[in-house]
Amino acid sequence: MFTHHFKMKSIFSYFLVALIVLLSSCVKNNNPDPVNPPDPTDPTSGIPATFDWKTIKELKLTISVNQVQGYSADAIHVIRVYNSLAFDGSTLLATGAARPSAPYNLNIAVASPIPHVYVQETRPDGLVRVRKVDILSTNLNVNLEAEPGDSPIVFRANALAGPSFPSPSIPIPTQYDVIVNNNNSLTTTGFAAGETSAHGNTYKSYLIPAGFTRTSAISTSHGSAHAILYVQGILNVGSKIDLNRTSIVVLPGGQVITSDGINTGTFAVNIPIIYVDNGGSITMSKPLNITNGIDVVNKGLITINGGNNTGIDLNGASTIYNEGTITLTANKGDFKITNSSKVYNSGVINSDDLSMSVSTLMHNDHGAAINVKKWYMTNTAVLDNYGVVTAQTEFGSSGGGFVNNYCRIVAGLTSIQSMTAVLESGSLWISDRFYANNSSIQMIGGSMFVIGSSEGNIFRLTVTGPSQSFAVFYNYGSMTDLRWAQTSFTGSVEYVQETLVDGTGTNGRGLYESSFSGGALLVKEQTKNIPASGCNLSMGVISNGGGNPNPGPDPVFASFFPSESGWGTYAFEDLYPHTGDYDMNDIVISFRASFFSNPSNLITELHLDYKIEAIGATQIIAAAFQLDMVPASNILSVTGQELGGGEIFSVSANGTEVGVTEAVVPLFNNAKHLEDTRGQTFLNTMKGRTHYATSLRKIVVKFATPVSQNSLNMSNFNFFISTVERGREIHLPTFRATSKYDSKFFTANLMPSDRFKNKEGMMFGLMFPERFNYPAEGKDIREAYLFFVDWARSGGNLHSDWFMDREGYRNAELIY
Repeated sequence: MFTHHFKMKSIFSYFLVALIVLLSSCVKNNNPDPVNPPDPTDPTSGIPATFDWKTIKELKLTISVNQVQGYSADAIHVIRVYNSLAFDGSTLLATGAARPSAPYNLNIAVASPIPHVYVQETRPDGLVRVRKVDILSTNLNVNLEAEPGDSPIVFRANALAGPSFPSPSIPIPTQYDVIVNNNNSLTTTGFAAGETSAHGNTYKSYLIPAGFTRTSAISTSHGSAHAILYVQGILNVGSKIDLNRTSIVVLPGGQVITSDGINTGTFAVNIPIIYVDNGGSITMSKPLNITNGIDVVNKGLITINGGNNTGIDLNGASTIYNEGTITLTANKGDFKITNSSKVYNSGVINSDDLSMSVSTLMHNDHGAAINVKKWYMTNTAVLDNYGVVTAQTEFGSSGGGFVNNYCRIVAGLTSIQSMTAVLESGSLWISDRFYANNSSIQMIGGSMFVIGSSEGNIFRLTVTGPSQSFAVFYNYGSMTDLRWAQTSFTGSVEYVQETLVDGTGTNGRGLYESSFSGGALLVKEQTKNIPASGCNLSMGVISNGGGNPNPGPDPVFASFFPSESGWGTYAFEDLYPHTGDYDMNDIVISFRASFFSNPSNLITELHLDYKIEAIGATQIIAAAFQLDMVPASNILSVTGQELGGGEIFSVSANGTEVGVTEAVVPLFNNAKHLEDTRGQTFLNTMKGRTHYATSLRKIVVKFATPVSQNSLNMSNFNFFISTVERGREIHLPTFRATSKYDSKFFTANLMPSDRFKNKEGMMFGLMFPERFNYPAEGKDIREAYLFFVDWARSGGNLHSDWFMDREGYRNAELIY
């Protein structure tokens, strides 16, 4: 092992440091820093020297409000800023206070491709308005004084009640036939002919008791009578669990863990084959395959955290009853529901993708939630939604599909083809973008469909309002020309388009009028009131009935990056100052930064939630952040640091690094001390190997004196790693080194104007405003992401969305 403290002189010092760096680093590039000039055809060449490598844009907002009659000029107006129409924690960027006497000034950061934000004002009288703000510069002045076309909204609770489907039960013995408290060979056979239970059990029962961990596999596939394996302790195995004539029941406090998956076979009984009770959990790293018409009941936790395309395959008229939480954390994790299968969800389902086909049913109960990136349905699939469905990237259909929406659907893009949708009274469908082909939407009176824009791909869309009362279809942005789109709005539907103008030019009334008949309205300002419900976010209320509602409890004042419940990512190369292989996985850290303020909008606390996702390095990697405009003396306390396993950072009593002027807050001294690599060199970078879940951690920084938002935001939140020794820091481009950076690392391989770029302009670290699907071990980001080079060569002007999960943007074979 190499010592962390070097005392070397003259040119010998440089060569010895270089040798140590190369030998102790994750040496994945056999020819770092080539002597010959780069080939002009090399994708690295042509990067502008001034390129900042940022995937975000930093904004300053000044939000002004008008005095409300009957309230003072100092009355608080609560302001919330969102990056999309979802209006939930995944899109909330900031919440704060404005007064007629004092505007709300804030600094936020958003993903570079985002074209606008939404500003929501809750007035002292409880009325609310929403304003779409186009991002036309980095300084945005938003005046929320009442204007024609503003729609005040009042929030009330009026939850819809949906039906519940009780899940099937399974017998829980008072006494068990076999106690499994050893690792001996075991097959869970049922009762033989003429054999019965001494305890009156219908099925032969096996129990792994509380306090015992079994690590030997159990054969749960056999041809005899049905048996049930009950897990009250822990079953932790490395092999696949095949369930054939055996049910598995996870009791409260029990755990089933497999680094493989679970398959189901054939059964001759009418009881659940997998049953997870409250407080029980199943964790696996490979798919859960459910077929042959069986039932699965989950009241606890089912987690699948494997590599690419690991998920749940529900097939053959099988059914899942989920009253707990099902989470698929794998990249491209897919919840597939096919061939007459059904899901009854009254809990929470989290997955990258969810797809339905061939006469399937998803019933999402009142109070339940489904959170996915992409939703896809086809071929007579049915969604009955009484809860909340969120499709962050896309809610799509093709070739058929039926949606009955009783509560709320939220989507980045709604792209429907040959779909029939019914929006019941009090429901809401909300989407940033909207495409439709050969589809029909029936809007019952009191329902609402809200979109950010629809600038193309509308053809043969039929929107009908069959009720006496009106529904509202609200468009904040543009709509494509409908004159030849064979599209119609009929009945009690009011279509509101904020950008509507007279004439036949862009957004001209003449482009749409022929599509409206039978009492349907085409307007620029909403005139039809939509009563508030517990599902529609009160987005259609334009009258509070003369009342003076309570605006709710005092708000939390904070700004968030990338959002209140979203995740960003830091990804680093560790060969600095030398050029590595650019797989950008030497350390990958997901994070969320929350800046909490007082009512004067001064920051009192900083919270950093983080999780080490991958380690593709052999050496010690430590991490910290510097608050570039906050002195160390203004830090009152730091909690959550884990500084064992290394000696790179030492801290003072207040949690800041010893011997610095600006506040440097270490997170950890050794990534591998926090996350066990299970005997492997790397963690979660090698395709085909087991993916291991990692732990969520939290740093809390409290300030002695509150800090202004100009002094603490993402532009001066300076995250970095150190390797081998303290002075070897690796920052993002444009950020400055700390006072402990050792200038011996500022070599000729680096750009003179920015020590955290190499001489060709390539960076050593990147930050992303979302979870980043990093390249697999040894796979170059320039080849894994197909528009990365164009983005870099353009100085960030082209393909600013290159890192997003969009069709044709990636070589999936090179992504972990």
